Amino acid sequence: MKILLAGPLPEPMNGCSYANAVFRKHCVKSGHFMLIVDTSVPYISGEQGSRFSWRKALDFVRIYRGLPRVASADVVYMTPGQTFFGLLKYAPFMSFARLLRKPYVIHVHGNHLGDHYAQLNGIKKWLFHHYVSGADAGIVLSESLRANFDGLLPMNKVFVVENFAGDALFDQPIATKSSAHLEVLYLSNLMREKGILVLLDALLLLKEQAVSFHARIAGHMETGIAAEVEQRLARLEHEVEYVGPVKGQAKVDLLRDANAVVLPTYYTMEGQPISLLEGMAAGNIIVTTSHAGIPDIVNESNGYLLPVRDAQALATCLGKIAADLPAEIARFCSHNRQTAAERFTEQVFVGKILAVLDCVISASPKGAFD
Repeated sequence: MKILLAGPLPEPMNGCSYANAVFRKHCVKSGHFMLIVDTSVPYISGEQGSRFSWRKALDFVRIYRGLPRVASADVVYMTPGQTFFGLLKYAPFMSFARLLRKPYVIHVHGNHLGDHYAQLNGIKKWLFHHYVSGADAGIVLSESLRANFDGLLPMNKVFVVENFAGDALFDQPIATKSSAHLEVLYLSNLMREKGILVLLDALLLLKEQAVSFHARIAGHMETGIAAEVEQRLARLEHEVEYVGPVKGQAKVDLLRDANAVVLPTYYTMEGQPISLLEGMAAGNIIVTTSHAGIPDIVNESNGYLLPVRDAQALATCLGKIAADLPAEIARFCSHNRQTAAERFTEQVFVGKILAVLDCVISASPKGAFD
């Protein structure tokens, strides 16, 4: 296949850009011809595509130089944003693909597309429907997220492709987890809605209760949140370490050294966080929220699902884990590793996407699904 990938690539690193990088890597390895249009912008924001920004618009104009690549592709694979402006940035690629009768596929890395569409009116709603319904297929991260395409695509055009944990986590035997004390890892961008402040507030409660723990915080800092994070870190200077963004072996080492991966997310755009799957692959206890597509991949056999924005509930849960840590590690460690190895590998992820792309190419010209 000749595949045009239009979507963000690292840097900065986030779930979508990481997934695109892995997809590109495996496609090249397997002999597919890749055309790339990197749509990344050099900053992290929790307002992803929620409002128009001249800064974002100017950053994005450069990518339209890649429009002629549509003509050389067999299929256009896109990972657009989940809001009107987030989708509209990709409209020229969709329009050109339709003009040339090239199939295009929209991969939604979240759970906000459907809600946002329902809130639109007038010309915005028409345009949103026009571009999404023109896709030959839509991809979501789990079964419960199929509803994002309700009213936009028929369900026979919507496919499930679950996220993955990186190959490096499976290259070595699972590490023996320390049961001396709770070792918490937060592995995500430091965004308000990803729950970083909720976690730090919960850790402050544990400190007040004299619970023994150590925590590492890894990820890029969202613009505008630094002062609140630093204020809390100053009060946790002996218990918590902020290590910044990590990748490669440094990330693998953090996951191997932890015994609990914690992500108290309530992110509006959340879908299926890769960091939770990486936590499973490394044999960690998973502590997260019952939000978006997370209950499709985490249940009581993997860890704990908590209510959102509840630092007290998180502190209580972590305190109980710390009080019975050897048993908790024995309960979850091997099981989570096995689950990840069976369901959440790079090969499974890429193979399912390629199967969708092959399907839409085989069904061309456009409209053959109908």
